[in-house]
Amino acid sequence: MERNVEFNKQDTFFYDLFLGNKIGQVIVDEQFNIMFANIRMFELLDSAPYDVVNMSFGRAFHCSELGVNCQECGTGDSEYCKSCGFMNAVRTIKRGSLIDNSTVKFSCCYNNHFEEKWFQLNGSKLSYHDQNCIALVLADITDLKQREKHLKELLSLDLATGSMNKYSLMKAIRKRVRAKETTDQYSICMIDFDNFKALNDQYGHLFGDKVLEKFSDIARRHIRKDDIFGRYGGEEFVFVFDNIDERQSLEILKRIHTELEKYFTKRYKVSVTFSAGVFTVDNGTMPLSHTELLAKVDSLLYEAKSRGRGRAISPSGEKPFMNE
Repeated sequence: MERNVEFNKQDTFFYDLFLGNKIGQVIVDEQFNIMFANIRMFELLDSAPYDVVNMSFGRAFHCSELGVNCQECGTGDSEYCKSCGFMNAVRTIKRGSLIDNSTVKFSCCYNNHFEEKWFQLNGSKLSYHDQNCIALVLADITDLKQREKHLKELLSLDLATGSMNKYSLMKAIRKRVRAKETTDQYSICMIDFDNFKALNDQYGHLFGDKVLEKFSDIARRHIRKDDIFGRYGGEEFVFVFDNIDERQSLEILKRIHTELEKYFTKRYKVSVTFSAGVFTVDNGTMPLSHTELLAKVDSLLYEAKSRGRGRAISPSGEKPFMNE
């Protein structure tokens, strides 16, 4: 669909309307070079207005990928250009379609300030002085996307402990297991509190909640940003430690155990301990699904609990967390 318009700077009414509109508007040619851009476009992309006529869209609005992952905006040669929401919108419009409320992301860097923005985009083809061009209309929805992201993060958490809930935990483990990297290793660990029912019965469920909450606080301080930590169910939790071996994983669990036990012994005169099953995946490990891995560490955990409390079992043997 094509809309024919006559757009001329001498027509001050329509030009001023375009220039001062509170919605971002830009007109580009079929090579993605700018013909007109209103003041709101510069405000949306956090830059001061200046003459951008005949400049590429990415260069005019300081695309952070330009010169890094994309050498020239509008050529479509790089992988980034092929995935760019604005470039894809222009390609769609050039084929004769309208863009209606499409969501696009744009990363810009102006005066050493990096920002990632989200826009709702509408666009259509125009004819201006017998030249084909494309009109894009942008509404900033960055705040909406950030709130949406925050809500998703909240929905992915176990509210009682602040760790991943079971749904997000399983999703993260599946993703890690399916990752194509074969040169690294990771350790999956399942822990379960010892005599937790007895603690609840003796000291009340609020005390049990305190145990889970404090454990999660301590655990988060001892893991790295790429590690996975979530509540598997009840008082069972799962860790996935990325790029470390069994020995290192056991050391992390022991530090968490020591800090947890010390906290409750000092404040409540109660010994709180947990047991663990630990399994490390590396190049020599036979491919296993996420359910098979969880079943394996669950079996190791069960063996650890059958031997007492405050200990871990791995394929290489037993590791007590406490001095016996």
